[in-house]
Amino acid sequence: MSDIPYIRAKKSLGQNFLIDEGALSDIAHAIEVTGKNIIEVGPGYGALTDELIEQKPETLTLVELDTDMIDILEKKYTTGIKILHQDVLQFSPTYEQYSVIANIPYYITSPILFHFLYASSFTPPESMVIMMQEEVGEKILEWRHPKKPHHSLLSLAMEEACEDIERVCYVPRTSFDPAPKVDSIVLRFDVKKNRNREQERNLISLWKIAFAHPRKTLLSNMKGSVCDIAKIRADIERLGYDERVRAEAIRREDWKEFL
Repeated sequence: MSDIPYIRAKKSLGQNFLIDEGALSDIAHAIEVTGKNIIEVGPGYGALTDELIEQKPETLTLVELDTDMIDILEKKYTTGIKILHQDVLQFSPTYEQYSVIANIPYYITSPILFHFLYASSFTPPESMVIMMQEEVGEKILEWRHPKKPHHSLLSLAMEEACEDIERVCYVPRTSFDPAPKVDSIVLRFDVKKNRNREQERNLISLWKIAFAHPRKTLLSNMKGSVCDIAKIRADIERLGYDERVRAEAIRREDWKEFL
């Protein structure tokens, strides 16, 4: 990286550059890259990009918002890589089969996950490898403990869209420059091939109401919505929950009973 000038991270863009070589390698090898279409979101100056190039992907597309990073990337990679100066939330992949790898600002973790996994205008990826705040990642992994559910809208939506969600690695705050205030985790999302999109839309609509105020009971959140409160109350009783149950305590497999 000696040819890369000193780069000041932009707080306004939530930039923290990953400098830990071990973590970069773990992320780059978390999915099959060789011969695949890979989209890297937020490549920065190309530290992870270099790792991906070594694995010889079929195509590699870089989606970067920062103009200064675009200038560096275009000078560094002159051929064989597509570089897009674009907001990823406005980006629509054209591949039928591809994977996404992203080291992104924490504040857009949820929007990016929903953008790729629940898009209606393009094909979802086969897999995603995403760096995020450790606390958020651990909540997504709560589904591994079905006897003690503690769900959120994000965790339920991710599990609904994915065959499997696996922890790739933990990344301490000292692995970044500048160091963020929290530690990170990298998760791999293996996306379902056959999905009931209509049922997914109905569940997402239900969850948005149910988790609107997480500290309130499920019934309290449902009041004033288009949902049939009498049916919801009857479903709660039939499924064996206390009437004061919160949405976070509803077992994942029971949600479809409320549709």
